[in-house]
Amino acid sequence: MKKSTLAALAALVLHLAAFNAWSQTTIYTQNFEGTGLPTGWAQVSDASDGGWKFGTNTQLQSSSFPITAHTKMAGTNDDACNCDKSYDLLMSPVMDFTGNTNVFMSYDNYYYNLSYGGATESATIVVSIDGGANWTDIIELGPNTGDWETRFVDLSAYAGQSNVMIGFLYNDGGDWLYGWAIDNLSVYAPVAGVDAGVTSFQIGKLDPTPTFVAFTKYIKDLPLSVNATIANLGTVAITSFDVSWTDGTNTHNESISGINIGTFENYSYTAVDQYITLSGTADISLTVSNINGGSAEITTGNNGGAFTIQGVVPNPDQHYLAEEATGTWCGWCVRGIVFMDYMQETYPDQFIGLAVHNNDPMEVAAYDGWVGGFPGFQGYPSVIINRDYIVDPSQLEGDFISKISTAPAVKVTVDPQLNTVTNELSVTVNGQFLQDLTGDYRFVAILAEDSVHGTSGTYGQTNYYSIDDYGYAGPMQGYEFMSGQIPASQMYYDFVGRALISDVKGTAGSLPATLTNGNIYSHNFTYTVPASFNINRLSVVAFVVKYSTGDVLNSGKSDLKFVTGIENEVANASLFLYPNPASQTAYLDLKITKPETVSIQMVNLLGQTVYAENLGTINGNQMIPMSVSNLPSGIYQLKVSVGDQVMTKKLDVIK
Repeated sequence: MKKSTLAALAALVLHLAAFNAWSQTTIYTQNFEGTGLPTGWAQVSDASDGGWKFGTNTQLQSSSFPITAHTKMAGTNDDACNCDKSYDLLMSPVMDFTGNTNVFMSYDNYYYNLSYGGATESATIVVSIDGGANWTDIIELGPNTGDWETRFVDLSAYAGQSNVMIGFLYNDGGDWLYGWAIDNLSVYAPVAGVDAGVTSFQIGKLDPTPTFVAFTKYIKDLPLSVNATIANLGTVAITSFDVSWTDGTNTHNESISGINIGTFENYSYTAVDQYITLSGTADISLTVSNINGGSAEITTGNNGGAFTIQGVVPNPDQHYLAEEATGTWCGWCVRGIVFMDYMQETYPDQFIGLAVHNNDPMEVAAYDGWVGGFPGFQGYPSVIINRDYIVDPSQLEGDFISKISTAPAVKVTVDPQLNTVTNELSVTVNGQFLQDLTGDYRFVAILAEDSVHGTSGTYGQTNYYSIDDYGYAGPMQGYEFMSGQIPASQMYYDFVGRALISDVKGTAGSLPATLTNGNIYSHNFTYTVPASFNINRLSVVAFVVKYSTGDVLNSGKSDLKFVTGIENEVANASLFLYPNPASQTAYLDLKITKPETVSIQMVNLLGQTVYAENLGTINGNQMIPMSVSNLPSGIYQLKVSVGDQVMTKKLDVIK
């Protein structure tokens, strides 16, 4: 099993198909819409999977080489094969270029020129004029900057030749790499003159990596960027043009000047005005005109683009449960860290994340085992959504938007109360059912912790996005500029699944067999929280599953509420002390629910006060550093007074 995945740098971005509407003499076209190798085409490959294949994105992609939908296409996938793809050559039929002065090729390209394990893949356009006996490199491709891109290749050096073949040569660098896909190939002789074309038009925003993404659905009232690529498809340089875009109600106009776009060069346009998503579907169109101050164009049939976008209104009772398979050893799991954090920050009320660690100090064996056995699970990082299907972390936002407006069958709430004296946790999970159901439905409850931090090396995070150590694998929120082995001192892990409070698949009998619309059903779970867990960073995630399928009907989450004493009086404050033992600095993580006067006192075994501080009146979450560098090794008692509440902790100092 390949325990690493790399999503496409802009999976789920929607681009327009290739524009072939400019005036031209067509020599050859191929859209790969058949069921196999097109007539007249051939290939050479040492790969055990046969080399290039033909079909839809779902037929050709894999977990580490996901391909955005783009009608049928040709592709070679080294990630799926993990075989010898050092020479995967796809060859066109023979073409006759006689009688032409200029010849060009356009095609849609999906390739990222990535590295893995010290090797880097390559994709090269090659040409033969002797029936395929010898091949000449024309261009070695660089990576796409977004999703599918329309590329242009100048073949004019072969004008006048009668026996021309074009080849697409993929090389996996002798290791387990990714792949290449192509579509909509056109070889043509252009007509001289002015011709501007809109080769892509998209509405979207930056994801956290940051990469521009353009989903077809967004949450209502979100401001989005309007982007287009304007290409010079003629032989005369473009120095100015006008742009107009409209949603059918509001029209926005701009004039672009002071530019010089050469033949087959692109201009990246971002509108000054943003588009605000409305509820329902909107058709947005964009047009370029007035090229070079009004010069006549060869054709205006390629001067526009259209994009359909839908504004989604979330259902406030619906939650989106994302259980991520991860591990500190997993270099690609940095992607999971970035996208899980982004989802929590962007959709805090409805996104519920859990990080299920594998083979590191945060592993919970039964939970990890369930993830590894989930149908279709292939590697790390993967995210199981509502225990129904798997997505890559980079696909979370688009998937979330598509699901969050659905009305749930049940509304789940959680009431976790921790006795800070005994560390006994009592969790009441409530399910208010919104429809009648019968069958085996169960509650699942899981304890989660944020900001988990350890000092041993096994808490350090492997980082395959490190340019210095592994080569360029795409942007990843700055992790590409960090070390390939991020030290434990810099890592704080969120969403960590710390303990299974229930059975991982749900506790039998926690819900009755007949569930009535409008009724609320509850179940109580208990758990003793280990002293090593930071109670101020703990929460309980609970959800209802259909036991026969494992699917989640809905989920809920709540931070711990604190009580103290036999009477379970509500506690105003809670604390966690770490690291413990400490040698230089200990941190007091203090959570206070209302303003109170706070003081700290530390005494040694002789009863002598070695540290004292009056912090005044404070409120909320506080992280208080306490230097112990001048204290000898030993056991100390820490007393924290918050108003009338007194809390004590033992601290070991080891030098």
